[in-house]
Amino acid sequence: MTRRTPLQTVKPMSRQGAKKSPGLAQRVATALGTALQHQRSESSVFRSKAHRQNVAALACVCCGLEKHSQAAHLNLLALGKGMGLKTSDALTIPLCCTRIGAIGCHVRLDSSGQYDKATSEGLQIGWLQKTRTRLMVLGRWPADAEADVVRLVGAYLARRAA
Repeated sequence: MTRRTPLQTVKPMSRQGAKKSPGLAQRVATALGTALQHQRSESSVFRSKAHRQNVAALACVCCGLEKHSQAAHLNLLALGKGMGLKTSDALTIPLCCTRIGAIGCHVRLDSSGQYDKATSEGLQIGWLQKTRTRLMVLGRWPADAEADVVRLVGAYLARRAA
């Protein structure tokens, strides 16, 4: 069977999913006045788009390539990295992105397995120190970032020394 008239959209499709109504337990708790009011808590780590942009403006801390850097978060589990979790923005370093014909340092660090665990940890801590020093010289290292570095990296280095 062939269609004689072209299909026409009457109403554009909505991009939002169907809104869920609260379940029975939630409705009963609301009626009794005992329902919990869930609110997202403040992030416990430093987050700053301006800081990430300042980091990305630096040359790659690994190979020195300029104008191709990205703010890469450190990949150390001991510093708060986990599945679906990023470390504090204070723990970002400038690494170059992948370009035509060249794999970037960011990809090499994140997914290539190029470095063994001990080498990777040492490199990342050293690169963080270089990045921190460069931004301090430029006067672009925020006090909140310093607090996170002292809290997270200080505790990490103390555990390694023990």
